[in-house]
Amino acid sequence: MSSDADNPGVPLGSYREIDANVLLTCLAFLLHRSLDREKVIARLEARGLGGADTGIRAVASFVEEPCPRCGGRRVESRPDFKTASGQARPG
Repeated sequence: MSSDADNPGVPLGSYREIDANVLLTCLAFLLHRSLDREKVIARLEARGLGGADTGIRAVASFVEEPCPRCGGRRVESRPDFKTASGQARPG
């Protein structure tokens, strides 16, 4: 089984073309939180941790705050394929 360090995923900047955000999921509580992709990129750049070249799966390793419901710190990150209005894309 490979770790996220071995497979950081598609670079965040690649999701600009399809308007996908970043979905964080607490693996213990299954709480989901969608983050604006451009804000994630800007925050990574400001902290000197990467930016648009950072893989989507690697974002989870930079999460500092625990889950607000359970206090857990096991987080998964993946693309959130939504439109700017927050509605799911058709099909």
